[in-house]
Amino acid sequence: MWFILGTLLVFVVSIKLASVLAVGLMMLHFRIKRDVQKMTLDKWNAYFEKIGPKGIFRRILAYYWLVLTLLALINMESFWSGSLAYAIALLIGGAIYLFFKYFSRKSDFQKIMNKNFRS
Repeated sequence: MWFILGTLLVFVVSIKLASVLAVGLMMLHFRIKRDVQKMTLDKWNAYFEKIGPKGIFRRILAYYWLVLTLLALINMESFWSGSLAYAIALLIGGAIYLFFKYFSRKSDFQKIMNKNFRS
């Protein structure tokens, strides 16, 4: 019983932590880009016009999957005695969570992206 509750807790914490760390990595990506390429306001506007809302969405998804995969591997070794099944279940749980959040808030997401890219 405690193992099941512990595993559920690890799943929830890992999925939420992956979301937060993905945003942090995205911010770090922008900061490095700003420092290395000496980005000005005009360069930022051109960059965001070039990649568009889908580009930002793809980048944040890539960071989410990277972080979630790393957390699954760490959890696999730390909590699940190297059992790959739990790591795969965590990735599936992360996918279900992500798709549920996206489809339940799709209209909000589209409003934000349209407002930011059309103004």
